[in-house]
Amino acid sequence: MGTALILAALASCQSPKGNKTATSEPNVKSNKDLSQVRVGYCTPSLNAPFYVALSKAVETSTKGYGMKFVSVDGQGDITKQITGVEDLISKGVNILIINPLDPKALVPTVNAASKAGIPVFIVDSYIEPEANYVTSVLADNQLNGELLGAWVSKKLNGAKINMALISGAQGNPVGKEKRMGFVRGVINQELTSQGTADLKVAAQGWGNWTISGGLKAMEDILVAHPDINVLVAENDAMALGAMKAIGESGKGKNIVVVGFDGQKDALERITQGTMGATARNSPAELGKLVVQSVVKYLNGDKHLSRVSHTESVLITADNAKQYFDPKSIF
Repeated sequence: MGTALILAALASCQSPKGNKTATSEPNVKSNKDLSQVRVGYCTPSLNAPFYVALSKAVETSTKGYGMKFVSVDGQGDITKQITGVEDLISKGVNILIINPLDPKALVPTVNAASKAGIPVFIVDSYIEPEANYVTSVLADNQLNGELLGAWVSKKLNGAKINMALISGAQGNPVGKEKRMGFVRGVINQELTSQGTADLKVAAQGWGNWTISGGLKAMEDILVAHPDINVLVAENDAMALGAMKAIGESGKGKNIVVVGFDGQKDALERITQGTMGATARNSPAELGKLVVQSVVKYLNGDKHLSRVSHTESVLITADNAKQYFDPKSIF
């Protein structure tokens, strides 16, 4: 990928306006009895530890406020997720929390729920702005990518970056923000430190957010591009799978591997020195903050920010132990 094309891509991928960081907020207290409120949550799937941990965090926080919790699983299929949301509506939920599989396909369903008087909250992923939702809570994926890109540039210390990318799913807006943020971070760091920038993206594979998908994608990449020196995976699960392929190829010392999310297995690898870095996207924080937004709304706050971000944290060998929780699901 040429520098001119990279810069054009960077210019086209801007952060949403009006964002704020919500992580530092104290626990929200309710002045109302919420015991009769039924909160419905629709996860995109439960095929990854991140989604399991996020669902558990939403459930724990919901019940912590005395509200009732009911959930459905989209099973990685947008049609099933739409059906699942409709099922929650038919069960009489008072609040909907949705982690969208597709930013466009769920818009009519969300608008129908809102028209029926059910406030909708978005978590972890995006939905198109024409959707009538109250607020969304997600990681600042572009900033996370920038932090990783700058770190890789410093790590290679002037050496040309010849990288491979393993993405989650085609058309996924979260993955796009992560990779574009990474490219921006590399370019900004190299322009600042060297006055010039040189980044080659040799290959892009697709890992469907899973360890096995990352393994298969990396095996294919290494056959066609054995000389890459950086691997960027759009989540830690795919990075862990890719590292297995890298290890089996004998190139473990030649390729710097970075991922996203802060999965505890990745933190162990970072501590051991076999993985470079990751950027934190905490399902526990996402679940807590989106339910806090629900509580604020139910207590009369009708002016919530359209988008709130959790705190962006670069995790390397210097601070990995600080974020490692052996009891965590994720």
